[in-house]
Amino acid sequence: MRNSTIPIFLLLTLFSLQSTAQTPPDILNTIFPSGDKIEGGNFEGTVWVKRLLPADSAFNAALGNVIFEPQARSKWHKHPGGQTLIGLDGMGYYQEKGKPLQILRKGDVVRCPPDIEHWHGASHDSWFVQLAITPEHPEGRVIWLHEVTKEEYEMGLPQNLEEQTHLQLNELEPRHRHFVAISSLAAKGDLGRLTTALHDGLDAGLTVNEIKEVLVHLYAYCGFPRSIQGLNTLISVLETRKAQGIADKTGKTASAVTDTPDKYERGKKVLETLTGKPQITPPQSGYGAFSPEIDVFLKEHLFADIFGRDVLSFKDREIATISALANLGGVSPMLKGHIGIALHLGFTEAQLMHLLAIVESTTGMKEAENGRKALSEVMEPAKK
Repeated sequence: MRNSTIPIFLLLTLFSLQSTAQTPPDILNTIFPSGDKIEGGNFEGTVWVKRLLPADSAFNAALGNVIFEPQARSKWHKHPGGQTLIGLDGMGYYQEKGKPLQILRKGDVVRCPPDIEHWHGASHDSWFVQLAITPEHPEGRVIWLHEVTKEEYEMGLPQNLEEQTHLQLNELEPRHRHFVAISSLAAKGDLGRLTTALHDGLDAGLTVNEIKEVLVHLYAYCGFPRSIQGLNTLISVLETRKAQGIADKTGKTASAVTDTPDKYERGKKVLETLTGKPQITPPQSGYGAFSPEIDVFLKEHLFADIFGRDVLSFKDREIATISALANLGGVSPMLKGHIGIALHLGFTEAQLMHLLAIVESTTGMKEAENGRKALSEVMEPAKK
């Protein structure tokens, strides 16, 4: 292991991660029951252990599910018969004596050889769920050693931050993934699967007002019928969950508008923020010049009234908009326009490709290809 001093900016980030770590609503109800809560002893922090299968004459290994809260970890230890770990959820750390620390994610498999000292646990800001397969041995299944020092554990922070940065550049954050599914299914009018997507979003921590705002936002792109049907579906889902004793968070409501300029000017300002380009008024060409009324409706209602509601951020709204437009089809200029806005707001090409991968798995290949073609055409000039 290479010793180093952690830069002060990493420590500041660590404090930020510690203060924002949340308990995912369903993390203790993953594939297996959470099991027994353990604090202290051979662990730092809190873990839950569920013994799934004991060793027997047919299968000479014990099988267990272990859930680590953020920053929880085992002591250094070794297994005379070795051990296999399978990541089931979240992000964790694993380290063998004298070797660099490894990041573990869902689907990762680690085989620890017999009698090799090691430790494992959750990362700084994420829960970690693992399946542990530990063979029986005449010397015992596990030999516990000493605690993992703070300095040893902190060696995971630079890798954690590098991993998070990579994900931020290449994948949508979890809440946006739910926005994609909800927007896609609402735009298509697939209310059966929308019901499931709404349950999933609420289980993942989206507030009622966030989801409601997404569905209200969509009426500007796919009409009142789709929006209202989506809202009716949300009402039904909330009634079902309430009957099951689930108390979903309501969330924030829109702040009052205090800007003094008229709505047209407010809408124009919002559009300039979204696009990064000055808006010529009145429009000199195109649909805005042909129909000045729709230019007014767009500026005053869509961009002032709707985008001006702060329940969702501009980035939230672009995720919902792009997802809906990809599913509508036949609106390539608008889809490319909003892809351009998303890029201007800081989304990467890789993140938008991730959005379209979710569209494909949610509503279909054709819908995703609509978006991929538009994204390719937007990005082409930049790649020349």
